[in-house]
Amino acid sequence: MSERRNPKCRLGPQSVRSRVVLAFAVSASLVSLVLAVSVFTIGRGYMDDQRERSAERLADAHVGVLRTHVARSEQVGEETLAAIEPPDGTILLLWWGGEWLDSETAVATDALVPADFAEPAATQRVTIAGKPYLRVRVALNDQGDVFYEFTPITELDSTLRMLRNLLVGCAIVATSIGALLGVWASRRVLKPLHQLANTASLIASGKLDTRLPSTLDRDLAATVDAFNTMVDSLQQRIERERRLVGDVSHELRTPLTTLVTAVGIMNKRAHELPDRSRRALKLISDELNHLRQMIDDMLELARVDAGVHRGDVERLSVGELLTHTLAARQYPPELLTVVDNAMIRGRRLELERTIANLLDNAERHAGGAVAVTVRREGHEAVVMVDDAGPGVPVIDRTRIFERFATIRVGRGSATGTGIGLALVAETVAAHGGRVYCEDRVGGGARFIVRLPINDGVDG
Repeated sequence: MSERRNPKCRLGPQSVRSRVVLAFAVSASLVSLVLAVSVFTIGRGYMDDQRERSAERLADAHVGVLRTHVARSEQVGEETLAAIEPPDGTILLLWWGGEWLDSETAVATDALVPADFAEPAATQRVTIAGKPYLRVRVALNDQGDVFYEFTPITELDSTLRMLRNLLVGCAIVATSIGALLGVWASRRVLKPLHQLANTASLIASGKLDTRLPSTLDRDLAATVDAFNTMVDSLQQRIERERRLVGDVSHELRTPLTTLVTAVGIMNKRAHELPDRSRRALKLISDELNHLRQMIDDMLELARVDAGVHRGDVERLSVGELLTHTLAARQYPPELLTVVDNAMIRGRRLELERTIANLLDNAERHAGGAVAVTVRREGHEAVVMVDDAGPGVPVIDRTRIFERFATIRVGRGSATGTGIGLALVAETVAAHGGRVYCEDRVGGGARFIVRLPINDGVDG
């Protein structure tokens, strides 16, 4: 069964799908965050340690060169530091005999002199002229002479920034992938629920033969079997009730015909009866007509429920259909207004009965229809039947299309059978359309029938 989108199942803050997607996204973001922080911390610690060791080894080597030079010349000066030849960017600083010597002329010596130069040997990060360095401190002798080497670590910081940005990007990608996996997983998980909702909607619309497809999933098989069994039981019960209505209605026709015939004979001699008897005979005759109309409507409704249609589907002109229906019921032709004629496909007899029921409803409750209009709206043919009666209360505009629904307040006496408008709704739905009621401009009720247009040829 194809999956149809249900507007009630859209992604929302309280929907199951949104919670699943959020759970996957949050889980992925937490995992990626922990991994990113761990990798960055371990990587930064490892690279810092390696860089510090390299700087310390290099400083020890330079101290060895310095000691050799001092041992040879027994003099220490600017040429002493120049003899070391450090790598590019490395700054050398020497405290010797109470005097500071440095190898960097672009940077003032005061900016290089540490405040803690008398402390034991240590390696730490410092910033000089806005650039990061590793400062290595090496004691030269017991007289307090100290050698400092400032190794630039701009490349290390750049590498760490690149690693950090890369890990942040990976975390974002992982979170996005987690959210996409959540969307995929939620669709997989919710697909059976969507199928169940779609199937239930089709059954509710009258397609009682619809069933859930069988599945090999052991977790879903029990639910599918239980649902299909429930629908089978429901369908059997509805079919029994339909047969009962049809059988009862059919069986009532014979005694009803006998009663109608007998009352007809009595009506022919009604002038011989006293006034009280004539009034009683008139009451019986009216009730028999009402009962006959109700049984005819019930039989027609039973045929609709059973799928027994009157006539074949054909291509019809809505304007001609209404013209014929109004003429057959002796309505004046000026009652009909065809704004835009339209062609539809349907069963002529059933649609004529639909229009006749709407006209009878207007006659019964409002003294008759005052206008019948045909127009096209998009891909629909619209038929409007207007009356000038008291209208239909908003609260009853849906209920009047239910079976055996009658309204006394605001619509006159309930002399109808309560089946006519239900037949209208059933017939229009069978033709792929819809019917509803609204207020008429100027007062009264307007019943609107919308049917799909068929502009093609018969096929």
